Amino acid sequence: MRNALCLTILALALGGTAFAQSLKAKVDMKAPAPRLPNGKPDFSGVWARPNAQDLTRTVTNANGTSVKGEPNPLPFTTWGQAQWDNYDPVKYGDYAGSCMPFGWIRSFTPHPMQIIQNNEYISFNFEQSTMFGLVNTEGMPHRKDWPPTWFGDSRGRWDGDKLIIEAVNFNGWAKLGTIGHPMSSEAKLTMTFERPDMGHILFNWYLDDPKTYTRQIKNERVFVLTPDVEVMEYSCMEGNLQSLLDGVITPWVGPKDQDRNILYGSQHDWPAYDLTKQQKVTGVIKEIQYRGAPPLIKMQVGNQLLTIIMAPPPRMEFRGLSDQQLKVGATASIVAYPSKQIKDELRAETITIGRATTELR
Repeated sequence: MRNALCLTILALALGGTAFAQSLKAKVDMKAPAPRLPNGKPDFSGVWARPNAQDLTRTVTNANGTSVKGEPNPLPFTTWGQAQWDNYDPVKYGDYAGSCMPFGWIRSFTPHPMQIIQNNEYISFNFEQSTMFGLVNTEGMPHRKDWPPTWFGDSRGRWDGDKLIIEAVNFNGWAKLGTIGHPMSSEAKLTMTFERPDMGHILFNWYLDDPKTYTRQIKNERVFVLTPDVEVMEYSCMEGNLQSLLDGVITPWVGPKDQDRNILYGSQHDWPAYDLTKQQKVTGVIKEIQYRGAPPLIKMQVGNQLLTIIMAPPPRMEFRGLSDQQLKVGATASIVAYPSKQIKDELRAETITIGRATTELR
């Protein structure tokens, strides 16, 4: 019944859209942005977005999409750092692999997305898992009786030609990207949309989440109109069901959030290191415990054998440093911080092998 109601609302909300992207029309990407009957910008169209799977990356792509990311490391609270370090989709599963909703920010990364809009509503139709987000844009207050959800309770309002969408009441299970940056149920997400011309959307998001981050974090992104692209059906479970049953994909059966840092404990968490004494050391790798608890390498630097605490394996793999690339006998340069308690131990911020530098925080 609820699905039928949602589909009915979606159909009613999108009826009478002023601008529709035509597959036949030739589009002037620099033409003025189309407008709704009420005079506000119409964001309708199929949009390419930057592949922003890690919110600390800044990239401009050949197709004109771009993202300006947060500086790394992010300003985690103790709780937020624990969620970031504990994230392990191989061990605990990832909700996306079990075909659960992605939440707002992660949905803006993969596969095409179509926006359809009228005076009162805007709909974001994501090809990924055939998800959609439908938002009223009339400045309505947040609902008081809805349960927490993946996308939260989203309400839109206008500030001149800028559309502002504010979302609260999250279940706290969604990540901000494929790499696993966390957010909590206490978060407030603010997203802004501007259409300076026919071919572009300026999309910025801001996250206020004092449980996870010590300050507001944000991303600035540019979407590009793709008039020759159509959104198609995406049945996630059709492709993933057998892999879940066979154990190729670890089923996600609920959050594994812990207030404590499971992988590092208090002895190897960042507060255990002197962040005022950054060091750069170069030496030869003598031992590797890639999947240890904690992950580490031992490195010969002159007459010293140093223990270097590394990043969680999923993070190293995502950023291109697999266990196959980290080899005994290789020369590595490490930017790291000394332990306050354990002699000859450092925690690495970056590692450089050859010409490749990997960020570990």
